[in-house]
Formats: sequence, structure tokens, C-alpha cells
Amino acid sequence: MKKQLINSKKRFRDFLEASWEEQILWWIKDNEMKTEKDISMEFKDRRFLEDIFNDWSPIQTCRKASQIGFSTLEIIKSFFAARNKGWNIIYTLPTFGDVMQFVSSKVNPIIANNSQLSNWVKEKDTTFLKQIDKRFVYYRGTFSKKTQKEKMQSGVGIMLTSDLNIHDESDRSDQTIIEQYESRLEASQYGGKWYFSNPTVPGTLTQKLWDKSDQKHWFIKCPRCGKLQWLDYYKNVCKEKGIYICQKCKKEITDDTRRNGFWVRKYRDKEISGYWISHMMAPWISASKLIESEKNSTKQYFYNFNLGLPYIGSDVTVDAELILKNVVYGEPNFKVNNVIGVDTGLRMHYTLGNKQGIFKVGVTTDWDEIEFLMKKYEALAVFDGLGDLTKPRKLRDKYRGRVWLTYFKRDKDQPDAVKWDPDKMAVYVDRTKIIQRVIDEFVDSNMKFYVEPEELLDYIDHWKTLYQIEETDTIGVTRKVWETSGENHHIFSTIYFYLGLLKAGRAKVMNWSRPAEDLAHDPTAFNIQEMIEKNQFQNSKDWRK
Repeated sequence: MKKQLINSKKRFRDFLEASWEEQILWWIKDNEMKTEKDISMEFKDRRFLEDIFNDWSPIQTCRKASQIGFSTLEIIKSFFAARNKGWNIIYTLPTFGDVMQFVSSKVNPIIANNSQLSNWVKEKDTTFLKQIDKRFVYYRGTFSKKTQKEKMQSGVGIMLTSDLNIHDESDRSDQTIIEQYESRLEASQYGGKWYFSNPTVPGTLTQKLWDKSDQKHWFIKCPRCGKLQWLDYYKNVCKEKGIYICQKCKKEITDDTRRNGFWVRKYRDKEISGYWISHMMAPWISASKLIESEKNSTKQYFYNFNLGLPYIGSDVTVDAELILKNVVYGEPNFKVNNVIGVDTGLRMHYTLGNKQGIFKVGVTTDWDEIEFLMKKYEALAVFDGLGDLTKPRKLRDKYRGRVWLTYFKRDKDQPDAVKWDPDKMAVYVDRTKIIQRVIDEFVDSNMKFYVEPEELLDYIDHWKTLYQIEETDTIGVTRKVWETSGENHHIFSTIYFYLGLLKAGRAKVMNWSRPAEDLAHDPTAFNIQEMIEKNQFQNSKDWRK
């Protein structure tokens, strides 16, 4: 009994002397904390999580492979922080359905399996709110049926105050809503923002933060030759033997070697703490299992869920060259079936042209400018039906027969269905199918640009956020879907413009040929590829001014 008392006093003294950051691991081990599966938490096979448990940097990001215990880490860590640091915490997931499943299958079982947490969570214990002493953990989804403008004006979570926002599966969450939650941190001295996700593509908020972080990699030391190295699938896996190998001596790397690695920062002057976790760091996942996954999965799945890396394949993107190869020089005929496509919101992005091609792209905050362009070019207009709900409808009623509103609706039966409703002045179209049709027009050089290349830089940047994924519906049917990872307004203004062309009718495109003597004096005529690579564009005469 005396020995137990001495040991207890020693543990308590060690607890008081330890830094607050170090106490959480001591607390987990001393209380024999358990997971949602009622299994004791252990770090023998998950030593890569120890430093992350101890990391209290205000801004953290982690791109990670699937099923490595990270959500359990964040649940335990959030409860510890609320109780011991007195923080209010907002914990987000992509949808409210995800929240309900997450809390019922993970959070609640963790509370039930750990008596200390059960004692902490008493007064308020619901799906969306856990009270821990005088502090709260709020669970929220990000996606809703609101339009982009409604999201920006909604003041999401306006009644909540937070010291720490934890964004689970942030790559698959609504990026606008995640950014809005930052306003809930303004009164907090800590103001923490932690992002973690299986990556999707470059350009999401999580991946942008990774680029700005210290970019910690998990290093191992080869027991044979002593080489220090971070684990790289294409350098550390021998596919012929199905084993992990050293990059230098090519000898086998054991599970213990992978298990006993350590984190190394790539950059020492960065304030954002970043981690990259792949399945190669997990000693329970063999090389042969990874090889099998690469063989049987899509490349996107293998990169995102096994390697913990974002992926955009060259076969599923739109790049600058695809746009710029369709630039032509000359003045189109402004008098023939002009069309303007407008993506609505706080700012209106528009694409203006006719059957010959696009001759103007732009952005405005003034609806009077959109109406002026409609009048000046006698243009048929196609608007986003769910952006600004007021002004497009007023213009539709004012210019009956010239203004159409677009709504995206999946069509499983017809391959290229575009349905026009003249009574409602509405057009219904499958989002992915119409995007693919416009891309095909670019590929086949059927959609020209009578616009100077340097004026297309923002336009191109929007198209570069486009990427393709495979999704399976509720009945098991798989199809390819176009998604975006950033600003996409110019993409959709072009979609609406293209729909307008379909409505106005398309005649054979008459390509304008530049005189040979003019080409001889214009360096831009033959250096499009060089312009792309250098991101520099030569100025030439602008016929629009």
C-alpha cells in the first residue's frame, strides 16, 4: 500500500512538473484511455501520432491516409483542451449527416468507454453539443442547399464563439463555410485552426496551408547502411519482392524500422505546423498490400487514401494550353446572335460572344453593366438560376424571351440532355455532362477566343481548378464527375454562354485568317507555348479599345 502511495505521488509530481503539452500523453496512459471500439489506446504502432498529440501550434494541417486513428486523436485532444485549457471548440465535418454518424459511432462510444470523459460530459450531451465543465464542443456540418450568395450572407455559426476550430475531412467540406468559421475565433487569444483530411486535389484550403507549413516528413534510418530517408512509395517499395527497401542499399526495411521513425521539418522558419501521414508509416500495412491497392484502385484513390497525397491526373484537367490554343486574332462580327453567360453572386462573372467565339470576359459588381452589355450587343442572356435570386428574375421578366435561368439536374437517361422550359424561361441540364461538352469544344477547337492572352489569366486560373473524380451512386452505378477546388465562376459563365449558343442556334464557324505579312511582324503568332511556360504575354494591338 505504501509503495502504491509513493508511486501515485510520484506520478502526480511528474504530472505537475510536465509542460501542459506533455501532460496529454501522460493523461491518456495513466487513465488507460480506450477507443470507440473499447480497445486500449497504444502508441507502439502509432508513434507518428505522439508528436501530433503534443502539438498545440495554433495553426495545424495534416494530409493523411485513411484509417490511421486521426479522428480518435482529435476527439480525445478536443475534450482534453476543453477541460484543461477552458476552450470552446467547433468541430466540423462535410455534412450534418456526417456529424450525426460521426458522433453516434465515434464520439459517444469514446465517452461511454472512458469513465473520466463520462464524468466530464454531463449537463449537455446531444449530437451537436457536448458540455465539458463550463465549455462546449460544437459539432457542425458545412454543406447546405444554400446558394453561394446566401452562404456569404448567412453569418454561419453567428451565435457561437470559439477558441479552436477543428476541421475534419476539410478537403471534402464546403471551403466557403470553413473560412467563415474563422470569424468565430476573433475574441480568442489562442485562435486555433486545425485542418486534416484525406487529400483530394491541390488548391483546397488544407493543401494551401500544407504548402505554407513546415512540412514535416516521417524519416527512418536504414539499419544496414545508416541512410536517413523519408518514405517514398516509388523509392522505398520493391514491387518484384513485395517488400519495403532502403533507397540507397536496397536492403529490406523492417516493420520495426518504419515503426521507430521520427518527424523532420522541411522548413524551420514556418509558423504553420504541417504533417504528412501515408500508409507506409503504418507497420501493420505491408508493402504487398499497398502494391495490390495500386493495382486494383484508381490512381486518384491510391494517391488520396493510401499515400495521403492530392492528385490531379493530366487526363482529367483543363490547362492553360488548352485555352490558349484557341486564341485567334481579329475582329469577330458583333451583329450575329450574341450571347452573354453570367455566373451570379456578390460579383458577376460574364462571358460574351457569339457563334464565332468569345470576345469578352469580365467581372462586375453592377447589374446595370450586365444590362448595358445585353442592350449594346443585343445579346440573349443565360444566368445562374440559384446565385442572386432577385435581379436575374427581374431581368427575365423585363426582357421576356431573352433571359433564361439555368438549373443543374442530373439526367441518368439521355447522354446530352438539355431541357428548355419556355413557360418558366428555365433550362435544366446535367452539370457534369455540360462541362464535358464545353471541354470537348475546347479540345476540338470549336470555341475560339477573340481575347488577348494576358486578359485570360484569371479566366484560365478558374478552369485550372477543375478536376475529375469517380463517384458511385446509391444503386452502385459509377460515373465520372467534374468538381472544382477553388474559384470557378468563369467556368460556369462559359457554361451559361454555351447554353445560350445552343438556344440561339450555331452556324458554321468562319475562322479568321491573319495576313501573312502581319504574322511576320508579330512575335505572339508563333510563341504561344513559350508564353505559357514563362507566363508572360506580348502586347499586341487591342481592337476592343
